[in-house]
Amino acid sequence: MILILSADTDTQGEAYRQLFQQLEKLPNVSARVHQVSGSQQVLTEIYLIGDTSALSLEQMQALPCVERVVRVSQDYRILGRHRDESRSSEFEYNGVRFGQDNLNLFAGLCAVDTPKHVEMMMRALSEHGLVCTRMGAYKPRTSPYAFQGHGKDCLPYVFELAGKYGIRVIAMEITHESHIREIQAALDDTGHPTGIMLQIGTRNTQNFELLKPSAGSRNSRSCSSAVLASRSKNRSMPPSILPAKAIVAWCSGCAA
Repeated sequence: MILILSADTDTQGEAYRQLFQQLEKLPNVSARVHQVSGSQQVLTEIYLIGDTSALSLEQMQALPCVERVVRVSQDYRILGRHRDESRSSEFEYNGVRFGQDNLNLFAGLCAVDTPKHVEMMMRALSEHGLVCTRMGAYKPRTSPYAFQGHGKDCLPYVFELAGKYGIRVIAMEITHESHIREIQAALDDTGHPTGIMLQIGTRNTQNFELLKPSAGSRNSRSCSSAVLASRSKNRSMPPSILPAKAIVAWCSGCAA
């Protein structure tokens, strides 16, 4: 069962404290808090985990701060719309809005090779009013003899050039937890001139030991990154949705 609280509920207030006092009395039920921060408001949801079959919707609706109650029977508890089509699925990251009614084009370099080519791409994007790009610093290749990317060595000039040309979001595929730390360090060193969307390739969407730190990057003080989980055209819907569900479940903020 999910309790959706009134927008911008004060989690330090008396009403919120009274709510949890009531929830703590529920037998064999534990509560988990999940917050989503939007551009204008903060949405707080409480997931009641355990045997909630005896709880009535009317009883839970009457609790302090509760705006709406959803009884969940499907697997996708966090990502599901719960028959509420008015619930927004859009989000904003580093000043760029991502939603179902707009399109952000991520034109860029599959593999970063030279600063000259990076600047040519950034300049072209800026001249056409685009603020998103892809830059492959870490390139997973099937052949061990193929170019694997420059890795952390190219990050400083990629980020600096992005800031110079007003690029707000860079999608960058990662294949190891160490890549997240290297990206965070490079952003710190360059003064955070751009935002990073960590891209999880299709081959890694089942690598949950990579998904966990990727989700954790949303909570980092030094780097708050968006996360993009890729989907293969040959993969059915459940295996595609579950990685996204895992990212959101492990993130105590918002993720995409």
